[in-house]
Amino acid sequence: MERMRSDANKMRAVLGAGFLLRLFYVLFSTIYDRQYDIGMIDLDAGHPVTGGHLAYIQYLYENWRLPDFDPTSVYQFNHPPLHHYISALWLKLASFFLRDTAVLEESLQAVPFLCSLLILLVLLKILRLLSLQERTRRFLMLLFSFHPALVLLSGSVNNDCMSLLFTLLCVYTAIVWGRAPGYRRILYLALSIALGMLTKQNVAEMALPIGLVFLYVLIEAWKREGFPKKLLGQFALFGAVSIPLGMCFYVRNMLQFHMPLVWIYELPEDSWQYTGNVPLVNRLLWPIPQEMADNLLHFRIGCGYNVWMQIIRTSVLGEWDMAGVGYGVKALAVLLMFAGAALGGASLIAFFRVFCLPSKKYAVDTVCRIVFVAGYFVNLVGYLLFVYRYPQECSMHFRYIEIELLFPAAALGFVWQETQRKWLRLALDVLLAAFCALSVAMTCVWCLG
Repeated sequence: MERMRSDANKMRAVLGAGFLLRLFYVLFSTIYDRQYDIGMIDLDAGHPVTGGHLAYIQYLYENWRLPDFDPTSVYQFNHPPLHHYISALWLKLASFFLRDTAVLEESLQAVPFLCSLLILLVLLKILRLLSLQERTRRFLMLLFSFHPALVLLSGSVNNDCMSLLFTLLCVYTAIVWGRAPGYRRILYLALSIALGMLTKQNVAEMALPIGLVFLYVLIEAWKREGFPKKLLGQFALFGAVSIPLGMCFYVRNMLQFHMPLVWIYELPEDSWQYTGNVPLVNRLLWPIPQEMADNLLHFRIGCGYNVWMQIIRTSVLGEWDMAGVGYGVKALAVLLMFAGAALGGASLIAFFRVFCLPSKKYAVDTVCRIVFVAGYFVNLVGYLLFVYRYPQECSMHFRYIEIELLFPAAALGFVWQETQRKWLRLALDVLLAAFCALSVAMTCVWCLG
């Protein structure tokens, strides 16, 4: 009993540290710091100032209805509206207490901040579905609590944070239902993917892992008891909830404005971010060594055209422009990149060893293996196709695949827990400690620099 109480207190300390780091970041960052595609908001103007997520929120705040014009005609208004509606609702509630419109506008960060805390809780719930010891869960929750990508999300006023939350809920509810099918569990699963699709369209990629879980459970039930009529009823409930709810915004726009079901804003080829003129082998496989060396030597951190270098960079630094910072900060950024890349490389090796190869050493049930392997590859392939089809630097941002933090990290936890090599466990401990310390230092630079 005493051990359980001690473990619970240690986990609370880890979560508390993640909470404080996010609170610190939000309090000392504005809604215009390190953001993406947000445009502007000006509640005093009485109308949206420009396109972008903030203008979308302002439109809903002032009109409380979906746009009655073609969503593709205004920048970012093509996004599904759940995040923006909730943000607009927050503004309406907060306006009863905040008279200063500048403060009211800044309060928008409360929505992603709350989502970022829920993300930590859902990640912990997913880890508790795995056969991991409590100390291993603490190891992984330290990584999630201090990872810069998740810290940056806590103040991001676009729909990235909420979409990651629903994607993680898809993972959690798919495993829970797959292990013990039931109507209530499949309803939660249907709501997770449907509300996710009403937040951002890439959440729909989780349909494939969910479908594979359905197929596996159906086959296993058929083997045991013959034709599973009860499962068909659950599948019907899932479809009846997820399809109309998840697709309503897209179908509305298709019928009313002839907008394709999948529509993405494209930058022109004369954009400074355009990478289509770079050979495909250097974009999707390996960068040109001289170009990579020049970037590092001049502290421009990473190659703007190579997807793997961009993943390493944006996963810990976002798209932060470091042109005006000193060499000390640039050195800190390089160290953080290297620490993140080392952890990512170790996690990727662990992922293939734990989830992709059959092994009795790691206790992973089939449902979990399906969700993790299918979830990892469908998101990765979707991301690479997106990078290929839209050759711009911004297309390669890690924020499009932040769910990929979960799957390899969980595998690294299994390796850390089961390894008999003390040097390996110590090396991972030191690497994680260094990564967390560098992340805190970089957050302080962002907020106080």
